[in-house]
Amino acid sequence: MNRYKNALLIYNGKAGQEDMDATLGNCIGELSSCCDELTLYGTKDKSDAERVCREKGGSYDLLIILGGDGTVHECINGLAELPVRPKTAILPAGTCNDFSRSLRIPQDIKQAAQLIKHGATEDIDIVKANDRYFSNFWGVGIIADASRNVNEAVKGVFGKLSYYLSAFQTLQEAKVFTFQAEIDGQAVEEEAVMVFVANGRFIGTSELPLPPQKYNDGVVDIFIIKEAGFKLLKELLAAKGTGKLNEKSGDILHFQAHQASISTSPLQNIDMDGEVYTETPTRMEVMKHHIPFIVGEEERKETAG
Repeated sequence: MNRYKNALLIYNGKAGQEDMDATLGNCIGELSSCCDELTLYGTKDKSDAERVCREKGGSYDLLIILGGDGTVHECINGLAELPVRPKTAILPAGTCNDFSRSLRIPQDIKQAAQLIKHGATEDIDIVKANDRYFSNFWGVGIIADASRNVNEAVKGVFGKLSYYLSAFQTLQEAKVFTFQAEIDGQAVEEEAVMVFVANGRFIGTSELPLPPQKYNDGVVDIFIIKEAGFKLLKELLAAKGTGKLNEKSGDILHFQAHQASISTSPLQNIDMDGEVYTETPTRMEVMKHHIPFIVGEEERKETAG
């Protein structure tokens, strides 16, 4: 069993008290049995998790993130530039929890807490994008527009469905833009409706059409989507999880890279891990083996050897 001298658990302090009490109740017992000292911190506002990770993360053996992809994104940005980064675990408690799915973390809170006690640790890649970092994805075009169109009130009621409704609406209104990219030294210039950079394997709980992928291989997958609509959506869903992506049509270009620079005309909003708060251009670089994460058994087997 894993044993930790001290651990910090960060959770959304603005969540409903009754729901959060129930969530914490499902995991505290498991965590207390493997941590000599367990500190709970409820965030007070946006970016609070990032600040706490930056200021205090290096003082703990284990950092536990209780939340969804947005909370993970904040914490990653707080941890990324620490000289020594703590072992990190995720207790998925958001709408989609995509990065935790990539790490094969159980989506049941109690099972995820048990994984912290017994799970293996892998050094995981994250990606630096200008002066920010992302763990799961970076995207411009229809993906960023879909995130911006999500109604927060509807999101609270319908969860994942709200994302799908927003994506459906955005596909009907997709706008073409021009982009210029340098991908590991290769120049690419195209018109597109979306450029998507994947470090993880899931988006909106759906598995991407990627081959079995190591999350510590030092590269990202870059997708350039040149045509939107039902045909594209059907093609992507049909390829889900098979590792087979039909690139012959020319509507989807796929690259793998360690580094990339992307600019657009006009400027595009950027979605990183579901958070939209910056614009193109971007220079990105994979930070290989940058943060140690506790991972699920199935994914650990895939990365072995």
